[in-house]
This record gives sequence, C-alpha cells and structure tokens, in this order.
Amino acid sequence: MTDRIEARLVYDTRAQPLGAGVRAMMQRARRVLYAADEAELVVQISPDRQADLRKVIGQVLDEGMPIEGAAVSLFGPSSSVQRETDEDGEFVMGSVPCGAYSLEIDTTARQISVTPLDVE
Repeated sequence: MTDRIEARLVYDTRAQPLGAGVRAMMQRARRVLYAADEAELVVQISPDRQADLRKVIGQVLDEGMPIEGAAVSLFGPSSSVQRETDEDGEFVMGSVPCGAYSLEIDTTARQISVTPLDVE
C-alpha cells in the first residue's frame, strides 16, 4: 500500500508580477512547483491552440531523480486526462479546458495529490 500525500505549493509564477516597465505581448506560461516529502512536481501551464485550452506539461521527481512510469491523472469539471511519465519523469497533456482540477500522481512509493490545480 502506498502513502497518500497532499502536495504543498512551493512556488507559483502567477504570484510573481512582471517587473516595472515590462510588458507581455502574449500570454506567458505559468510555472508552479509542488513538494510532497522527498517528491517534487514541476508543472507548466501554457496556452494551447485555442484560447480556452491549455497545455499542461510536468515532471515528477523523487529526491531529485526523475520517476519513470508514474500514473498521472488530471480530473476536472468536464474532462479527465491520464498519462504516464517517461524516462525523464515528464508528462504532457494537451487541449485541457480551463478550470479547476485535481491532479494525482501514483508512484510505487506514494500517491501525491494536488487540489486544486487552477488551469487558466
């Protein structure tokens, strides 16, 4: 049986305003970092092809090393997406509708939960 851990938010670029005098010509990607014990989850949320869709790209690390084969599930109000991490601990989810989601990562050592993950 694996431990279930709620990840805590460590860093969010949405909370970091642009410097004085800096203008954004286009919507920039948002990056967030979550931690759960020795595990870390790095997530980038960026615009997709359509204005109301986003691409969610992430990496799962344990003690700084990538976790291969982790099951990553994104559950939302109107959709859910499942992926598996590659040999670099990375996953990609495209065409995700904007909204509040819960993100769960199942590894052999633990189950990590992020609630809510605002995809906007």
